[in-house]
Amino acid sequence: MNRELFMRELAGRLSRLPEEERLAAMQYYEEYFDEAGPDREEEVIRGLGSPSDIAKQLLAEFVVKEAEVKPMKPKQSFQAVWIVIAALFAGPIALPLAFVVAILVFAGFVTIGSLVFAGVITAVALLGAASIVLVVGIKMLFIQPATGLVMVGGCLALIGVGLLVGLLMYIVIGKGLPMIAKGVISLFNRLKGGTATC
Repeated sequence: MNRELFMRELAGRLSRLPEEERLAAMQYYEEYFDEAGPDREEEVIRGLGSPSDIAKQLLAEFVVKEAEVKPMKPKQSFQAVWIVIAALFAGPIALPLAFVVAILVFAGFVTIGSLVFAGVITAVALLGAASIVLVVGIKMLFIQPATGLVMVGGCLALIGVGLLVGLLMYIVIGKGLPMIAKGVISLFNRLKGGTATC
């Protein structure tokens, strides 16, 4: 691989970065090659590693920087976590550590997913039970008014609890995924020692 192929592949892999970030990275590596000179081109390429690994690292650093500036939505959190994990696997850290991070992240997502699934099922069951209790309660109003009123009140309580569980699931999704993303980003920063590639 020569300088031209290296830079072309790097530019292609950095296409997901904003234009300003991509141009700054490309300029950095062009200057790096210029300083080394044409005689040391192969040595520089070996020292830098693959354009794929560099791109993963730069994307992860961009995601980390963005996450520190503004809060992320759940979908962005999910994408950020996987970009950072890909960078961890590509970076110069021990492979077992990257596997541990990936397993911990997977466990966090499974835990949140399980909580959300259980909460949604619970909310649906409560709202379903409320509709049955409401129908029976309305019938009972004409047979035994006191029992009917208790059943309609119970129906309202079931609806309230069902909506509360639904709200809690919304909060878990909205807060849980960004918390996992921030944890992975924090770990990434610690492993990098807070230094940037360019």
